[in-house]
Amino acid sequence: MPVQILVGAEPFFIPGGSVGCLCLHGLTGTPQEMAWLGQHMAEQGSAVYVPRLTGHGINPSYLTRTRWQDWYASALDGYHLLRRECDQVFVMGLSMGGLLTLLLAASEPVDGAAVLAAPLAITSNPAMRFIHLLRHIYPYVPTPPAQPDDPLNLRITELQRTRGERITGRVSYNSQYTTAGLSELVHLQQQVIDRLGLIIAPLLLAYSEGDQTVNIADLDRILANVASRDVEVLRLVESDHILTNDVDHPRVFEAVRSFVATHTVSDKLAHNLLH
Repeated sequence: MPVQILVGAEPFFIPGGSVGCLCLHGLTGTPQEMAWLGQHMAEQGSAVYVPRLTGHGINPSYLTRTRWQDWYASALDGYHLLRRECDQVFVMGLSMGGLLTLLLAASEPVDGAAVLAAPLAITSNPAMRFIHLLRHIYPYVPTPPAQPDDPLNLRITELQRTRGERITGRVSYNSQYTTAGLSELVHLQQQVIDRLGLIIAPLLLAYSEGDQTVNIADLDRILANVASRDVEVLRLVESDHILTNDVDHPRVFEAVRSFVATHTVSDKLAHNLLH
């Protein structure tokens, strides 16, 4: 049977001007969680590409045979797609997408990187200490099933209705974390940690004290280790992990818009972004 992409998990490209924005989603997530940010940046005149990272948005079983290099290759493809069409390319990623953003910033001449709740470590689950072994024994981490009254899902559904969009709610693997996927995430984290000192591009770091997945201390760890001299910080309080969909998402979008405007070479586009 052919592979089917989940409804709402489709990648999308919005043509624009000389500034490109690459938006990267997180582990088990889909382009849906970056869609509103991407649309917001497109409204400012940017070209926007939101890829579906390898193994995502189809079936959780595909993550059991996906490696972190596959996710990075998806991000790298997107970067070069925009680089061919745009004079400047900004990368913005949520969670694991934030790790890929940091890795791109360490490896490619990005014009700016917005890192949203990227986890340098996962300490909330004791099983993570044995995750490289567990991937060969248990395919999935035991997690409670997603609830229809989940506050984030309800918020997304209501906003989709208000915006006149297709109603999908949150489109993800509904907390079905494969042990292989988590093991590869840990490998990716180490790649990023080893390369933080190579990052010289302007950075925007957005983290929340209300995040139940990522410790806000990771923000300070990035600040202490990158070589960038131009770093903006957005510390939130109320939002949980999915900053692009949660209660503070307007503040996140405004911070990203302002960040891109500040580092855009074109005076005309900068003026449009700032006003």
